[in-house]
Amino acid sequence: MINELLNHPDFAASAVGRHLREQPLGFIDVGARGGVHKIIEPLAGATAVMGFEPDVDEAARLQSLMASSPFANYIVEPVALAADDGDAVLHLTSSAVNSSLRSPNPDFVKRFAMTGFDVVKKIPLRTTSLDKVFQTSPNAAVCRADFIKIDTQGTELEILQGAVKTLEDKTVCLLVELEFFQMYLGEATFSEVEQWLRGRGFSFYGFDVHHRSAKLLDKRKSAGRERTFFADAIFFKDPLTAGLWKKPMPERSLHALFTTALLLEYYDFALQLALETWATGDEAARIRRLVESLAARRADRAAADVFAMAERVRANPQRANVEVGKFVDARRHITDFDDIRD
Repeated sequence: MINELLNHPDFAASAVGRHLREQPLGFIDVGARGGVHKIIEPLAGATAVMGFEPDVDEAARLQSLMASSPFANYIVEPVALAADDGDAVLHLTSSAVNSSLRSPNPDFVKRFAMTGFDVVKKIPLRTTSLDKVFQTSPNAAVCRADFIKIDTQGTELEILQGAVKTLEDKTVCLLVELEFFQMYLGEATFSEVEQWLRGRGFSFYGFDVHHRSAKLLDKRKSAGRERTFFADAIFFKDPLTAGLWKKPMPERSLHALFTTALLLEYYDFALQLALETWATGDEAARIRRLVESLAARRADRAAADVFAMAERVRANPQRANVEVGKFVDARRHITDFDDIRD
């Protein structure tokens, strides 16, 4: 919900909350088509957003929404990011969210019966790097780039390579959509990007995974494993990882890291970070209350969800596989109990 975290009384009273109200969290949204990522909405009023969208018409539409934006600042740059200045072509696809500076891979489009990947228009454009934007754009002063989200359909590594100084000086968290096979010709896949980021002090923490098959079997009547396709991968600059992040982390970075961990539901990490760095005394008690309240999952509500799913299955047994699968999918990222003994 909009500003749910910002308005939480323990967050508002904490050193983190007071800091971010004065100096908003900087959120860079690379691939901003469709609007700002919902992950940041709970802190909207204390977040300065800088979006990047190479489609000029879509960038203008997004900018027109600024007047009613809930964010502390909201700026859209009609710019294509890459490793450096250069010429490129935007491949607009029949489903606009699949548009990319790279061509869709026809072999995989065909094999997995993917729709929305037909190129309907090619737009020549110029690229630049995120580091150069922060050096030259008058808008750069409003956004500190604490948290970067990248979803550009195959050019994520090039964008990161053009942001080395920004990553070193400003960024503590990354949310990057990455693929496990080349859905776009020549793109870097997850393993390459993870290694590159690890070499720059970022720890991979997890992802929300999506799978694909050729859809030869009906999931309402069958079950089986599918190929891992893509994921929203999460990386933190983790000062608690011995030997990886060696620089002292300033208070601003600690506060931004704690907040992004909350937004991404890494509650245990957020609490450990606070207690081992700045939070002592009353602040430690406040932070613990905050994290415990955000992480709370009432057993009666979980039971109600299970019973509701059971009723849907009872009403339509033919959809049992689908109903159970969707129930699991909705909880997969926060449901890991293999370390709890019966």
